[in-house]
Amino acid sequence: MISRRTILKSGGAAAAFAIVGAPSILRAADTVKVGLSIPITGLQAILGETLLNCYKLAAAELNAANGIGGRQVELFIEDNQTTTKGAIDKARKLINEDKVDVVMGTIISPERSATLSVTSKAKKLFFYPTNFEGGECNRYFVATGPIPMQQVDPMMPWVAENLGKTIYVMASDYAWPQKMTEAITAAYEKAGGKIIGADYYPFGTTDFGPAFQKIKSLKPDVVWSMVVGNDAVTQLKQYRSFDIKQPLIAPLDEVFNKDALPPGVAAGTYAPQPYWMALDNPVNKKFISSFREKFGQEKMVNGIGEAGYNGLHLYALAAEKAGSLKDDDVLKALPTIEFDAPQGKIRVDASNNHTLCHSYVGKAAADGISYEIVKDFGTIAPVTPYCKV
Repeated sequence: MISRRTILKSGGAAAAFAIVGAPSILRAADTVKVGLSIPITGLQAILGETLLNCYKLAAAELNAANGIGGRQVELFIEDNQTTTKGAIDKARKLINEDKVDVVMGTIISPERSATLSVTSKAKKLFFYPTNFEGGECNRYFVATGPIPMQQVDPMMPWVAENLGKTIYVMASDYAWPQKMTEAITAAYEKAGGKIIGADYYPFGTTDFGPAFQKIKSLKPDVVWSMVVGNDAVTQLKQYRSFDIKQPLIAPLDEVFNKDALPPGVAAGTYAPQPYWMALDNPVNKKFISSFREKFGQEKMVNGIGEAGYNGLHLYALAAEKAGSLKDDDVLKALPTIEFDAPQGKIRVDASNNHTLCHSYVGKAAADGISYEIVKDFGTIAPVTPYCKV
């Protein structure tokens, strides 16, 4: 079990402010306490390190530029172990013992829902960075990653036109893939396509042979995989060993491909994401350069990490505009600010606390690591019939 606190300070920038005449946000305390619940171990440890490093980068940038309202950012880091119990225990510790001002992090749905069960009761802000199935609605919950209608709805006409009219789905057995499959089915049918099969596998599955046999039997035009974490490594290796020729759409990214998969295994796969390293804009180039300068020149970043980075910056901007760290004050200011993120300009929708995200389709290059952007759908507003805050 890993439990540690990281304090990021930049040469005493906060000390440069005189206490007399300083804004109330500074006088209230010495630091802004940001609680991070990260899967450093367990199923999603593959992605946890990058998410953590993106938070560290955002904190370092803020601290180098006077922190938040003159207060330095202090990160309290907890390993939720990719488990429901771990997420609950760590959220309680961050709120009740560490007295953090805001909670951020988690990756898969069970971590998120478990964390939210604690933060919502405490009326504590919780920023969630990962692509998710939607359905969560709470005044103190802020989603900086996309929901299905931001990823799936724009993509399905493109899939029907460019990849084929039938899809077989294989996925891990939990909320995100299940709800994603519902969204894929609805949007694909509107585009003239059809889902001809969907199978779900428990975490820890080691044999995906039955799915591959079904693919050979059903002969879909496209395979859409939502097998996640360590199980995705097993699944992708077996996918290639079965010599399946259909295009594969999968929740892969540069980090996963480089750090978890054998060379070339991901080549040619597609994925819808709000962020890719290939984005050609000055903000993204600086983001990648700063990340690699801090953590290593061979390091990759991904959409989950970028959304975490964005979340801390959005929180800082809102807190500074509010002149307060009170949760309700920050929430009131949050929809009024905009952040120039690596993916493009983003903001939070006042009606649901979900972020207006960009939507891109990436295709993995021959090296199986990097991606080219094959389609840009622009910025997609989050439409949430299930949520009004």
